[in-house]
Amino acid sequence: MDMAIICKEAAKVYLENVEGFEVISECMMNSDIFVMKTENPKIVGMTQERHYQEDLIRKRFGEDVEIAPMMVGALPYALENGEVDAVIIDFIKGIHLKGKKEDTVVDGDYTTYVLLSSTKFKKTREFKKFVKTYNESLEELMNDEELLKNHFYSYTKANLDEGGLGKWKIKLLSIMAN
Repeated sequence: MDMAIICKEAAKVYLENVEGFEVISECMMNSDIFVMKTENPKIVGMTQERHYQEDLIRKRFGEDVEIAPMMVGALPYALENGEVDAVIIDFIKGIHLKGKKEDTVVDGDYTTYVLLSSTKFKKTREFKKFVKTYNESLEELMNDEELLKNHFYSYTKANLDEGGLGKWKIKLLSIMAN
């Protein structure tokens, strides 16, 4: 592997166990949403090892809410079967779930995904070309709402709601590589 866009927790674990890699840039902020079956959930499911989600849950629902960490694939099942009253889940996975959807920004933006690269690959022409192409593509998507909607539908088979990503306070970031 030369590069990956992964959640910041996975990047931290990877960097602790593999030498020769570094976080190049943040790529996405605020990509989680709450999906709730009830206005005042008592039990909220979250992805295990995503500790920042615990803080978001507590800030939104209070200290008394029970938090149920589980594998990300189990969250929709747990919500659907009433094992939890709400979940915090990545927007792309949560868009298809039934329930009231709400952004997770409580006290300001938070990073959800980063670009990880090998230090060796970072020095190549291919890396520089990737960054340039990525940033140009992102700019094109962010400046053309129809293009964004079409790509979103092609990826998720769901329509992007009115207000687009801004409705959920999701931010796609240009790669800042020096």
